[in-house]
Amino acid sequence: THGVVLAFGAADAATDALLIDNSSRFLLECGLQPLVYHAVRAIASMKRHACSGITVVAAGDAHAGVLRECIARWRANDASGIFAANVDIDVIAVDEDADTARALAAAEASVDGRTTTLVVVHGDVVTDVALDDMLSHHMCAQAMATCALAGKRLWDVVETKAGRAPKGMRYVGVDAEEQKVVLLAGGERDEAMKRLKLYRSALNSNAEMVIRTDLTDAKVYALEARETFALLKEKTYLRSVQFDLMPYLCAEQFRAEGARAVSAFMVKPENYCVVVDSAKPALLEASREITSEFHHMNDKPLSKYDNVVDGSTVIGAKSTIGPGCAVGAQCSFNEKCSVKKSVILSDCEVGAGVKISNSLILRGAQIGDGAQIQGSIIGPSAVIGARATVKDSIVGAQYEVESDDDITSETLKRKD
Repeated sequence: THGVVLAFGAADAATDALLIDNSSRFLLECGLQPLVYHAVRAIASMKRHACSGITVVAAGDAHAGVLRECIARWRANDASGIFAANVDIDVIAVDEDADTARALAAAEASVDGRTTTLVVVHGDVVTDVALDDMLSHHMCAQAMATCALAGKRLWDVVETKAGRAPKGMRYVGVDAEEQKVVLLAGGERDEAMKRLKLYRSALNSNAEMVIRTDLTDAKVYALEARETFALLKEKTYLRSVQFDLMPYLCAEQFRAEGARAVSAFMVKPENYCVVVDSAKPALLEASREITSEFHHMNDKPLSKYDNVVDGSTVIGAKSTIGPGCAVGAQCSFNEKCSVKKSVILSDCEVGAGVKISNSLILRGAQIGDGAQIQGSIIGPSAVIGARATVKDSIVGAQYEVESDDDITSETLKRKD
């Protein structure tokens, strides 16, 4: 078994506002760790089917270099032993203009010729699912591919308008026993699907199937290595692993006699499995969830106040950090601050009388005296002026909100 993490793919406009100097969106912190940390950790945690190696595919040499430095730090500070030195983690660079299917194909050079199965996780997946269980399921089914299917979070909504097809809706078809994935359709490439195409071969092969919109393709797969690499060489028009390769395999399993199935691995409700493909709501809500209900994913113990506050952080008189919050290293809070259900990353400065709720404050931000922040993301090194109010907004990296400003439902990006 070989693990592949695809730290590859463009950011949407709102997420791009949070990046400094074209940095990788996969290095944005979710909870107290970079996004890609969670993907690598999920594979490195496998025990029954431990991987012979893990290949992280990055967009360009610059991003690859930063990822190598991150992995070295994770190993140096790894108290849990998950990133053990005996698990080889390699980072390779692919042209930034490539796509995820080409990125996966590039990983072949790092895979041992004896490898039979790939465990592929996209770099924006945050999960505590035991991938050992998925791989066992894949082997028992003798499948060509296995796709993890997770229930949608309450905040993962799709824009709908009366009389119109849902915009960007993802459709997942499974057989009656929920053992096979028979259809993957819709998503970001389909603005609004007015018709859902079902292959006759799939209908002929399944007495009953269910088309569901409450499930999502979690971008976590088990794939037969030799067949997958051969297919990507032959079918060069397959550009996206999620939107091209997996739907192709779903259709192909019914077309050719003796074709191997695409197996469905249903993520249990008690497990966490989220694709962080947007700043708001995904990055904001996932950060809050994995520091509260799913706090074990931060690899840091809760304090007696049911929060995580780094020991180097300074908290002023009469300031409170509520339950379910997380605060990174080297932060400072002046007096009479209130933080509720929020995540504040390292090196942030918070003035006196500041109120922060349901928000994510990224590394190095400065919050002026008396400011109020609610339901928002404050980008790295951003500055919020004294007495400013920011509600349901995204303030981009290094952006400066002036004192006494009132910002509601906006995305603010610094002009270069």
